[in-house]
Amino acid sequence: MRAPTGYRLGKPYGKDKTGVLYRAVQTKLDRTVTIKALREELSDHAIARRLFLAERDLVAQLDHAHLLGTLDTGEVDAIPYVVTESTLQTTLAHQLRAGEPLEELLAVRIALGIARALDYLNQHKLIYKNLKPTHVLTPRPHVPKLITFRHVRSISEAPSFFGANVQTGAYCAPELTRPGLGSVSVRSNVYALGGLLYHMFAGKPPVAGDSATCRAAHASGEIPPLRDARPYLRDRAHAIVEQFMKFEPAERSNARAAVGLLEAYLDDPLVKRPLVAKKKRRRRR
Repeated sequence: MRAPTGYRLGKPYGKDKTGVLYRAVQTKLDRTVTIKALREELSDHAIARRLFLAERDLVAQLDHAHLLGTLDTGEVDAIPYVVTESTLQTTLAHQLRAGEPLEELLAVRIALGIARALDYLNQHKLIYKNLKPTHVLTPRPHVPKLITFRHVRSISEAPSFFGANVQTGAYCAPELTRPGLGSVSVRSNVYALGGLLYHMFAGKPPVAGDSATCRAAHASGEIPPLRDARPYLRDRAHAIVEQFMKFEPAERSNARAAVGLLEAYLDDPLVKRPLVAKKKRRRRR
């Protein structure tokens, strides 16, 4: 691909079925960005081109502090492209890779940013396709940004997610694989958010194993309580994770309610005090 005017194009660093990701520099601002372009061999493929353009135009309309920003769109030599903030940034997966829990308030602030993004998408009748740590950029430790291209879909497409392996197994809502529990919706995203919050609090996902094993555990409702992994977290923290990961979608918070619970948690004066594990008193002989 030839570099668009105003950009210096680097080597490609990723690709999917229709697009290629390039590291690039916006020369006027000397800013590192990501350019995603239609794969050159698909430039004459009508269906691939139509899908790429539809998705590009969808993410270009999004404007939220916790969604990866779209900076520019265009076409070079019949190759359409979209310019976004760089995706070559630290992700939540980097913060979790040591297998240690995140600090409690940091975890809640990250979850709140994600919840606000999900609420924004829901207001625009959109849903997030696969919420997992590698899709959560953390340019600053407490400021998450969701990668959007390929992961934001119209809510009308949600029924097609059922049984389609669109959500990573470790955070998969039961209704994605188990018939009769209810339709796939933003509450399915909130379940995945609960799974991420569990992971941040515990230093490990709710269930371990391959994707099929994890899906089966979520579909059966056999999730080890967070209290088993982090017994000294505040009761309110355990309650939020339990609320987000309710087995029945109808009993689970929607995105707006999730935002409210997380904001209330951070506003609680008691939460800002250091949490000290209670010590058992020794009996005097």
